[in-house]
Amino acid sequence: MSAASASCGKATDGSTMTPAAYERLQIRIPLAIAAAAAWAAAALSHERKLVAFCNSDVWTAISLDQFALAITFSSPASLAGEWMLMVAAMMMPMLAGAVGHVRARSLPRRRKQSLALFVIGYCAIWGACGIPIVLAMLTLRLMQLSPVVTIALVGSLILIWQFSPAKQLCLNRCHDQPPLAAHGIAADLAALGYGVTQAIWCCGTCWALMLVPLMAQDGHLFAMAATSAYLIAERLDPPRRPAWEIRWPSTIVRLLRFRLSLWRRPDNAGRVRA
Repeated sequence: MSAASASCGKATDGSTMTPAAYERLQIRIPLAIAAAAAWAAAALSHERKLVAFCNSDVWTAISLDQFALAITFSSPASLAGEWMLMVAAMMMPMLAGAVGHVRARSLPRRRKQSLALFVIGYCAIWGACGIPIVLAMLTLRLMQLSPVVTIALVGSLILIWQFSPAKQLCLNRCHDQPPLAAHGIAADLAALGYGVTQAIWCCGTCWALMLVPLMAQDGHLFAMAATSAYLIAERLDPPRRPAWEIRWPSTIVRLLRFRLSLWRRPDNAGRVRA
């Protein structure tokens, strides 16, 4: 690490930050800024056309005229933009490991190019994944089910996928960090391909839970935040054998219990009183 980097790598208590911690910070800060910007844009947007499009009463009695009217007020470009904004807000915090892998395996002069290609591949797959997810929502509307039945049906679908071996397989593969070429076109293809494969497994992990914020017309931002928090928490769990089982994010629970136990220790209580 250079002298300039070392001077920046200071912890808040004045101690020197380790090189590994400084590298992690270099990754997490840009991702956090990008996610915060996406959340701010989503919060400031008054027209949530994607959610309205998925929950529109037009689909309960579909006709060509009604479909044309829906597309007129909600163009595919605007719907795609809102979908990618939602993906950016919810998925950016989970990319630290993959982005760190690309950064560590790229030559300094190619680092920005490799990261850009990774993001392009990742976003392309998530953009394509939005189509079947939105179509699934429209199918539910066409079935003309009552709200209670719709919630029960979507909830059952989510639970079945969450507890399935396929879900655990996708979750395991999200932790993959394959070797990446360092030179020439091979390096570009490797970075692009890694973004594509990461997005495929990420879509496989998250697609069912992404139905939740699309269903929540009134509490859309809250549903986004709750879903994102759960997805981040379950990504912290280590890979395990795919099987039908009730799984929940156990790692975050252990971390919270550990932090709580530290906070409750008598020496910490004394510091708080002091």
